[in-house]
Amino acid sequence: MAKAQSNRVSAASVIVLKRDAVCLVRRERPPMAGLWSFPGGRLVVGESPADAARRELAEETGLSVGRLVRLGSFDPTGGDNMRLAVFAARWQGGEPVAASDAVAAGFWPLQALADMPLTPGACGWLARAIVALCPDWPGRNPNSITAV
Repeated sequence: MAKAQSNRVSAASVIVLKRDAVCLVRRERPPMAGLWSFPGGRLVVGESPADAARRELAEETGLSVGRLVRLGSFDPTGGDNMRLAVFAARWQGGEPVAASDAVAAGFWPLQALADMPLTPGACGWLARAIVALCPDWPGRNPNSITAV
């Protein structure tokens, strides 16, 4: 008999976009130690996923953001034991400083991501964030591309 999948969100993450860069933190603890990821972590009792995303962003980077857009949720471990709610937001100010369980934090140009060890699925979630937050992103609207 198949195990029932949990729909209960137990962690949250936020993708923060700044022009053509994204905020990433390098994880210190397993299971994703050493990988670059979006700031996030587990919910505390009674906390909403959006509140957890904001808290974890502040704890891991010192940043705060305005409006959050919920992109969806998944189990980052590949199993069915937890659900990670993923949000996106635009950068409003400040520079990330690594804290909590992040050993490094910063804004990385999107072009640099191809050479970075990212958590599984990070590029797909980043694409969703761009679609949700950047309606004028080149390539999203064929009329916004300038011919060279």
